[in-house]
Amino acid sequence: MELKLFVEIVSNISQKCILSVKNAANLGLPQGGSVILVDPALNTNIACTMEPDSEVLDFSVRVAKDVLTQINFTGLEIIILSNDDQNGASIPAPNNKSQPPINIPPSPILPPTPSTSNFPTIDLNLNSSTAPAPNVPPMQTPQVPPMQAPQVPPMQAPQVPPMQTPQVPPMQTPQVPPMQTPQVPPMQTPQVPPMQAPPMPVSQMPPMQTPTVPNSQMAAPQSSVPQSLPPLIEVDPYPNRIPISQLANQTPNSAILIPKISKKSLSGKIVINAKTATQLNLYPNAIAGWEDHLTRSTGSARVEIMELGDGNVGMDENTIFDTNVKAPQLVVYSLEPPIVPVESLSLEVESKPDLGGFIEINHRNAQTLQVTEGDILSFEDELTGAFGAGKVRFNPNVQESNAIIDQELVEASGVGSFEVELKKNIRQIIPLQSIELGVSPISGENVWEIISMARENIDVVKKWLSNYIIYKGIKLRWKSANIAIEVLNTVPDLSGDVLASISPSTAIELKPVSLITFNAILVIDISRSMMARDVRVTNIGPALEGIKSAMHDPEIQDFLAKFKPGTNVPRRLSAAFSAILFLSEKVGRGFGERVSVIRFADEAQILPMSAGKLWMDSSSGQKGELENCARLIVREIGNAYGQATNMGLAMQKAQELLNQFSIDQPDQPTMIVLLTDGNPTDGTAFLDAIDKISENQNVVLYIIGLGNLDDGMMKKAAVKCAGEYFKPEDSGELLVWYSKRARDLTLKLRREEKK
Repeated sequence: MELKLFVEIVSNISQKCILSVKNAANLGLPQGGSVILVDPALNTNIACTMEPDSEVLDFSVRVAKDVLTQINFTGLEIIILSNDDQNGASIPAPNNKSQPPINIPPSPILPPTPSTSNFPTIDLNLNSSTAPAPNVPPMQTPQVPPMQAPQVPPMQAPQVPPMQTPQVPPMQTPQVPPMQTPQVPPMQTPQVPPMQAPPMPVSQMPPMQTPTVPNSQMAAPQSSVPQSLPPLIEVDPYPNRIPISQLANQTPNSAILIPKISKKSLSGKIVINAKTATQLNLYPNAIAGWEDHLTRSTGSARVEIMELGDGNVGMDENTIFDTNVKAPQLVVYSLEPPIVPVESLSLEVESKPDLGGFIEINHRNAQTLQVTEGDILSFEDELTGAFGAGKVRFNPNVQESNAIIDQELVEASGVGSFEVELKKNIRQIIPLQSIELGVSPISGENVWEIISMARENIDVVKKWLSNYIIYKGIKLRWKSANIAIEVLNTVPDLSGDVLASISPSTAIELKPVSLITFNAILVIDISRSMMARDVRVTNIGPALEGIKSAMHDPEIQDFLAKFKPGTNVPRRLSAAFSAILFLSEKVGRGFGERVSVIRFADEAQILPMSAGKLWMDSSSGQKGELENCARLIVREIGNAYGQATNMGLAMQKAQELLNQFSIDQPDQPTMIVLLTDGNPTDGTAFLDAIDKISENQNVVLYIIGLGNLDDGMMKKAAVKCAGEYFKPEDSGELLVWYSKRARDLTLKLRREEKK
């Protein structure tokens, strides 16, 4: 069997060709083997190795460039034979058996017989049984080139009845010079079957010249045909074909691509890779066209952009069949109108939930606005001036007149119109150093449960927030987590149309928007260094007057009299005043919150409150309980001191209190406030205790530092327990800080915190 296929020249293989699996099987070589390539134009051939490949099209063959060079191939098609086939068509050798009557057209030329030279032929109409030998002009060259004439199969010498020798004038034959007339002896008259030529009387026939041939050779005149037929003149199946390079030059912004058959249906679409899409200015769902340079048939389809080799276009079998693709290469081009870049577009707004802070537009509008995926688009309601921003995401299914905006962005920005103006953001997006978020549940009232969940999954919270562009006043709802979030403050501050983003290093403060109750443990250092008189009394007027008016005990009044503006007081006195102020604020709230006090130096002690309890109940209503607790603090902290700073021991006492609180208040959050002016003197006990406390998601640790201490260690300990490390400049800052902490519980979550 032979195949005639279009040639795809390949430079990256050598001395072989590649067929489709179907064609390899048709040649009887399903696993590959040796084949012969025949150039039908030059009648040259070469043997090479053949390999099957499922990616090769059935109407083409890939041939190594070096193979084609050896046979000087310059055509479009080539013949492939298995190595067992003959090159060319074979016919039987001539014989002397009788043949059926045949019709001889005018002026036939008989091919040479094996035993005689070629000779010219003439039209014959033989009605007699015999005829004398005519005179034939002399012959110089017996070989006569074949003329375009019907081929006559071999036949036996026909019997011709006797007839008078007609006088036949000499016949001028092309390409045959005049010949000497040899003497031809009498010969047997051959029998000629009836012919279609009209009968002519013998008397009217002109004399006929006959070459002189020896009797031995004329006994059985024969006519033979060549062993191989001359090449047939084939009709071009693609009469409208043009070179593919010419077609590409005639088609602006086009590319020459090799069609690849997809193993699955593409639903009438074609597939190209991103590089080709950029080259042709195409995008997902755009319309592309193509033309076959052989059949000149054209087609069109919408585009999918996927992983595909360079220079290829993916099509399914239906598309190739329906659009009459025959060539191994196609000219592909865009059918989309040119894109004119603009700075802004007015589009209709379609609000959609759960888009994660994204704005979806189609690819054409993206190219018009000159944005890529992940870029920032700002949107503005031209009627109300409402403003917002979000990251771009491409969606080929969005209509050209629309933009789909995350429902949270639409509601947070206050957009009320059906249409907004979209612009590409050209300002730098600021990475936030820190952000304070007001947190509340979307449904329900348990604020602390929401905050604890956010604290435990802070990385997830940051990832969710990183999808959104942060701007002043934005409010978001994370419905799947039941969290409503409001941006309260940022560092740096945002104003106007400044946009910012959350990064992995951004510190996040979670602050309950609604009221939350919490217990407190005040841990105060009374080591010898706390007697240093270096705390400046300033800006404490309101706090001082408030305590004086609430407590009339002489011992407390004498203690307060030591805080004269502009003077320095010992650190331990400032610590005692801060604890009294904290207790006063808690009692003023009246929510039944518990407050315990631990003092530590060489040892650690939980101060017993009224009735021997380990904490003060801020809503007990017991007369004089606040004064009694304040007097205890003045005596045990303001007027006492030790030598060492056994901070680890103090934190162990705090853990004991946490265990007591959890017995009857398992879900109540607790704030621990550690005030110290030194570093732990009990080895790793302090950090070990911090590790234990950090495992409790209901605990927040704040550390107040006075004097010179290891700031790095203290900050690390506080951050690990979702709190902060604070160093006041004077007594005024210290008292204000304690007053605020008594009223609200804020979690400060930074990247240093480890779960």
